[in-house]
Amino acid sequence: MAAHIFIVEDHPLMLQITSEFVASLPGLTVGGTAATAEEALDRLSENGTRLVLADVSLPAMSGIELVAEVQKRRPSLPFLMFSAHQEVSYVEQALAAGARGYVVKGNPSELEEALRCVLGGGHYLTPKMRERLNRQPGPDPPAGYETA
Repeated sequence: MAAHIFIVEDHPLMLQITSEFVASLPGLTVGGTAATAEEALDRLSENGTRLVLADVSLPAMSGIELVAEVQKRRPSLPFLMFSAHQEVSYVEQALAAGARGYVVKGNPSELEEALRCVLGGGHYLTPKMRERLNRQPGPDPPAGYETA
């Protein structure tokens, strides 16, 4: 049975491209989509979602705020953040909210690897992002974060 991925993305073209890409991957299917965090909150009660792929920048409530809210309701539902933002502060906020990984848009093979890693129970950061996080003052990324 295919793993259902719920995608939260406010740009229609990016949502279409991402949905088509995820649907093309063996063993994965798009189980739902939303253009806003609020819409996602309403629709995530649908059965079958195994992972949420969410953009960081959404109108009104951000993707990071969405992660934190869903973690209160369904703490076992994994989130993978998918964003054009490469700043360490966004990654730190996403991980602190409960995301299990962070992928920068634009690298399909990396997105596939991240999806499979998080679906398998792991955590995912690219080596570049992990290195950038490790250079920042403060604690290292949580233990268990895979790197590509």
